[in-house]
Amino acid sequence: MAENVLVSARVPQAKRDASRGVLASLGANTSDLINSAFDYLLEKRELPAAAAPPRPSWEELDAFLAVSTIDVDWGGDAPDGDYRAILRGGKRERYESLA
Repeated sequence: MAENVLVSARVPQAKRDASRGVLASLGANTSDLINSAFDYLLEKRELPAAAAPPRPSWEELDAFLAVSTIDVDWGGDAPDGDYRAILRGGKRERYESLA
């Protein structure tokens, strides 16, 4: 017969109180929760919260870049090659277009 070991953990009281109702609705208790957490760890070799966030699609990345970048004409018209002046001008144009 397997030996049971007492596990001690620090859990914020509010989190513990909030979880009691969920556990009860599942017909489970704290021991069931801890045992299933260990089972998950052994099977997946990771914590549930450690799963990587979903990667954005190429369309989502394109949309993000479109709203977070400034189109800059890097042609020969750059004032003395000062890219900061070009960016300031682009920001000014974007700001003025909002008015």
